Amino acid sequence: MARVLLIRPGLGRYYSGVGAGMAVTTSPPVNLATLAAVLLRAGHPTRVWDLEASPLPDPAGALRAEAPDIVGFTFRTPQWEQTRSLIRLARNLLPHAVLVAGGPHASSLPQQTLANSGLDLVVRGEGEAPLLALAGGRDPRTIPGVLGHDFEGPPSQPTAPLDDLPFPAWHLFDMAAYTPRSVVARQTPTADLESSRGCLARCIYCTKAVFGRRFEPLSPDRFVDSVLHAKDAGFRSFNLVDDSFTTDPARAAAICEGLLQHNVPLPWTATNGVRVTGVDAAFFQLAHRAGCKLLAFGLESGSDERLRAIGKGATTAQARRAVHAAHAAGITTVGYFMLGLPGETAQSLQATIDFAASLPLDWAKFALTLPLPGTPLWNAWRDRLAHDFDPALSGHRPPRDWFDHPDLDWDTLEDARRRAYLSFYGRPAWLQRRLTRTLRGRAYL
Repeated sequence: MARVLLIRPGLGRYYSGVGAGMAVTTSPPVNLATLAAVLLRAGHPTRVWDLEASPLPDPAGALRAEAPDIVGFTFRTPQWEQTRSLIRLARNLLPHAVLVAGGPHASSLPQQTLANSGLDLVVRGEGEAPLLALAGGRDPRTIPGVLGHDFEGPPSQPTAPLDDLPFPAWHLFDMAAYTPRSVVARQTPTADLESSRGCLARCIYCTKAVFGRRFEPLSPDRFVDSVLHAKDAGFRSFNLVDDSFTTDPARAAAICEGLLQHNVPLPWTATNGVRVTGVDAAFFQLAHRAGCKLLAFGLESGSDERLRAIGKGATTAQARRAVHAAHAAGITTVGYFMLGLPGETAQSLQATIDFAASLPLDWAKFALTLPLPGTPLWNAWRDRLAHDFDPALSGHRPPRDWFDHPDLDWDTLEDARRRAYLSFYGRPAWLQRRLTRTLRGRAYL
């Protein structure tokens, strides 16, 4: 049996200076909790370190005490710098351990992740089967999805059916570390849960490096059981992390019906962003009755031309109908917008600002469009990067220092973002709605 340590690094300075703390919810990582459950079921002693929630005062001492045979890391691109420091520490202290990384960044840039990092292996795609094979002593060269410094194994294979996976190993986490509340999580601790993997959309700013362009769902009954399992583990709410929960509207509705039939008392949110296609007023009303308190929508732009250019597969008219229907159902709504999309103009920027202000959204986020590894946008714009991904995407430097936008200068983009926030949050109607909700004691602001 192999001793396995799974690590989610901390955020470092990722959110420093952006005032996002009140909107950030820290939950145990469902990916590592599921990987741990698979390993434990096979008899491999497994521990999880969530350094985002519980930083270690002495990482070196803790690594020596654990003495694992395999150390697995999962991280997002902006966490790469602090992750690499931790990998190098583990490499120095644990010369005989196998160090492996997975997740969206490692899957998107496997060879660059391996280079000069101290890692032995990278898993591209889903990690359950590859990590289990590694722990079982199988030759890495023969494992689908595994890459080393001098080899690339067979193509990765999707995990299916998801119903066969064990429930996440929530008992490995200290629930007390996840009790701080945020705007989107008022009843904590909150469990991040997945009811499906993958997305069929073709948005050019999004990577398909982990799940591919596919939709793999849990059955409604299995998902409801996973919610009950989370409740028994001590969670007081849950958040859906699906890339596309409503890809199959009938299945999404069946999940809501199942939550109602089992009288599941946990309120829930979906902050990854629900598509505006395929949903209607009846669905939002059902979701609200089933405990849905907050939904986010990836709206991106107020220009249909820009939406077509990024492969969104949705229109502003569909977005307007969905937001109004969710609002009318009593669900708190969040809109995500992107400024500086390919082909952006001053006119389309203003269209997005005006569109956001015209919707009955409770919250809006306006992000500057950046190319991330593994996306079609990265391939289209990478020659405009002043540096490689290490310093550029570590979250520590302003975009203007490393990225030359092909259509607009950074002063124009940053002014548009400032105006967007002022336009949205400075409206008397928004201020009145916030005051009304506060006076009525609404839990989700």
